[in-house]
Amino acid sequence: MTAPAAAAPPPLAVLLARGWRKRCPRCGEGRLFKRLNVMHEHCAVCGLRYLEDQGDLFGYLFALDRVLFLAPLIGLVFLRVWVPSSTWFYGLWALAMLALVVTLPQRTGVGVALDYLRRRRRAAA
Repeated sequence: MTAPAAAAPPPLAVLLARGWRKRCPRCGEGRLFKRLNVMHEHCAVCGLRYLEDQGDLFGYLFALDRVLFLAPLIGLVFLRVWVPSSTWFYGLWALAMLALVVTLPQRTGVGVALDYLRRRRRAAA
């Protein structure tokens, strides 16, 4: 039987689901966070070090934030997509900002999973 580090990485959909559930991307069992958004250094189950460098998640979070939250707001403001009144606009804006804060741990987990996949593919090449 091969060691978990030598096995092929799980499919992308599995990695994204593990990240969204805030679990270890390699084994799917270890928890990513101690508290709300304070990460463990490594997995308690399989020993995977979550981040090689502290800034590894910046690019993933930057892209996820722009696509999931800022693009719809830009569409509302500049393209005038469905804005019946200013009350609706400010309500949707507040909802998007609330979702931005509430989903931070899940988006961080997805970023860790994508970073794990990138590291595995780089090591295999």
